Amino acid sequence: MPSPRQNQVPRPVSQFSSYSDASSSYWPPGWNFHRFVHATAEDTEALPDDERAKMQAGFRDILGEDGVHELARVVWQEQQRLEQQASPSPRPTLPTPDWLKAWKRHYRGRPWGFVAFRVGGANLDFEEFKSRIERIVELPFDAAVERGHLADEIAEARSTFEIRWVDVGDGFRDGVEGDSDRLNATDPVERLRAKYRALRESDGFPPGLHLPLFLCASTDSIASVLQMRPSSQPGIDSPRWRPGAPFLLVVAAEDEQGPVDDEGIEPIDGGEQTWFKPVFKAAAEVLVEALWGVAERQITSMRNLTRFVRGATILDSPSLENEDTDILQGKEEADDGLDDMWWSVHRPPHRMKQRRRFFDSNP
Repeated sequence: MPSPRQNQVPRPVSQFSSYSDASSSYWPPGWNFHRFVHATAEDTEALPDDERAKMQAGFRDILGEDGVHELARVVWQEQQRLEQQASPSPRPTLPTPDWLKAWKRHYRGRPWGFVAFRVGGANLDFEEFKSRIERIVELPFDAAVERGHLADEIAEARSTFEIRWVDVGDGFRDGVEGDSDRLNATDPVERLRAKYRALRESDGFPPGLHLPLFLCASTDSIASVLQMRPSSQPGIDSPRWRPGAPFLLVVAAEDEQGPVDDEGIEPIDGGEQTWFKPVFKAAAEVLVEALWGVAERQITSMRNLTRFVRGATILDSPSLENEDTDILQGKEEADDGLDDMWWSVHRPPHRMKQRRRFFDSNP
């Protein structure tokens, strides 16, 4: 399949009718643009991962990366319009968050959220960590009520939201049982992916947790919560892109192939082939508001989602007796900068300032 055309002019948001079956170079059997726009959770759940990936690549092939972003916004506008027609009750004055739209449309009355693996912190208080991190992750529910959305509706969404914790224990270091692939025997990311695939393929696995990514609680992420001072506790008005925020690791459920450069040509530093990060840190307070909705739609590629964040690693060595204590006491390496933490799929403010400085410096 040819590389995406980056010079494609984005489609106007107001012209939903300008999209059609020709907007993608590939449709899974039985699918077309109309079904894509009106797909239910059951439709998405039934679509094999490889077919979904081909359809996403088909959109990028025809529309380009910028065009795919515009399409995502157009689809959401159309779905919002259909909701307004179907609902007799007045909508809130403020825009409805994407996560709330998706929950009302597909997952009301059913579990939704994330799967999270514990991969470290054997000597830390994991129960206290879970209690604190879950309060932080659920801040968007409090923010929605504060901003005028129906309290009963938000309470209902909160009651079915979950982080499904999985303690991988010693099996994490031993590889996946029955897996003969040497890569899975040595690579912690591949071993976790295999466990996640097994969960998704098990009977009764909720569609609302069926995401192209999962979370991990590593020693340093657990410590980022337990060592947090009360004055640093996040709230609904806490500024984003700040250093030192509590976080979890996010892992892409599958590797994503980036653009292939012509043979013999050196890749440009920071080019599109470097965007995809299989593991990265994400601020806990934006997991629902900024990450779940994007991952649930599965329109934005993981390469674009991780474009503005540095990659992270999942340490795979048995904890030394005092390793966890040292991290709590602040002996870990200092944070490298704002790009170490994911807050949004959009370009962060400090990157915008760098871009403005670059253009202002040119004659």
